[in-house]
Amino acid sequence: MAEASMMKVFNTKYEEFGKAVAAQDAVKISELGAELLKIGIEECAKPNVGVGLKDIYRKGCLTVLSHLAMLSRRAAAIPAAKEGASGAGDGEEGDPYYTPQQWFSDEVPDLGFKDIIGVQEVKNAFLADVVAPLRPEFREIYRKFRGDQLGLQILLYGPPGTGKTHIVKCLAGALGCKIAVVQTSEVLASVVGVAEKNIRDIFKQASELDRCVIFFDEIDSICADRTSEDSRHTKSILTTLLTCMDGFMKTKKDKQMRIIVAATNLPWRLDSALKRGGRFETQIYVPLPDRSAVEAFVEMDLKKLPHDPDVTKEALADRLMGYSGADIRAVMKQIANLPLGREIRNVLNKGGKPLGERVTMQDCDTVLAKYINSVTPEMLLRFEAYNLGMSYTEYLVRLRKQAETGKKGED
Repeated sequence: MAEASMMKVFNTKYEEFGKAVAAQDAVKISELGAELLKIGIEECAKPNVGVGLKDIYRKGCLTVLSHLAMLSRRAAAIPAAKEGASGAGDGEEGDPYYTPQQWFSDEVPDLGFKDIIGVQEVKNAFLADVVAPLRPEFREIYRKFRGDQLGLQILLYGPPGTGKTHIVKCLAGALGCKIAVVQTSEVLASVVGVAEKNIRDIFKQASELDRCVIFFDEIDSICADRTSEDSRHTKSILTTLLTCMDGFMKTKKDKQMRIIVAATNLPWRLDSALKRGGRFETQIYVPLPDRSAVEAFVEMDLKKLPHDPDVTKEALADRLMGYSGADIRAVMKQIANLPLGREIRNVLNKGGKPLGERVTMQDCDTVLAKYINSVTPEMLLRFEAYNLGMSYTEYLVRLRKQAETGKKGED
């Protein structure tokens, strides 16, 4: 109980510390930083404090130390930064902790819906929610059913490796938009307050474009449920993102195209405010590739490789059902490496002459026997539960009851 009470004190002071950093209040940064370090060091020294809590204290203290180490240089850094950023709009460039970057690509992606393999339901959803209200030939049909509501804030979710980033790039290319592919690891920073400035800067750059797509990949890392322990250091980031999203869409002009897409492998961890009406209310599940898509992925690589007649896309698809597109490409690469290695050894050991090695079915079996599929049955069950609006535990209880009922019926 005492451990939980002290952690609550630490988290409260840490939030105050973050506000002091955002306000660039050197006095409070120093005072709160010293208090946080004292608490963290004392708690880590106690034998009865759990390993998990100690890890939280250590990470928090490292962040505090980063601020305190930089604080001594602030007096010199701020004047230099202000001088170099004269005439800047919002003063972010005057913060010595913050390094501005260009978030948007210079060119529109040379991609379109034709470059998406499989996931027809996803393409259909994009056509209905994004393309239809923007193209003249669909506009009246769209308004007949949806009025002026635009599904331009979209959450893509599904197993890892199913091509969510590629899909969004294809969407941007099809609509002729510049895109900012934001890896949330690039937004996060060890210094409190910098992540929020990164978020604001992304939306500021987007507001200067007539047509743009903002894509947040792995958004769960900055938008975890605010009631969970995972969100203790990201609550202010989530608040900043929600505020920027709301303001960004409200200030859209008639001829501007503003689309925000986020992707996650863990939709059940997201804060509910992110998924409410007016935000990411349009949620699209990106599933594993179906049979025809698996064959298309295999054929993409197999046609480039010399292979035995029995190594066909159909035979490999039989073995690769349940794999993501990324895993299929990885498997095919490893399969190709086996005859490649044999041919290299032929050149080294047999007079410098290649002997025409080919991919064999044994090569395929050897790789697949060792390859670990990144998508597990448990993961797929979690997505099934989420799609049904149930918790994972509730879904398992339902499946268990169904199995028991089935057994009784057989008896």
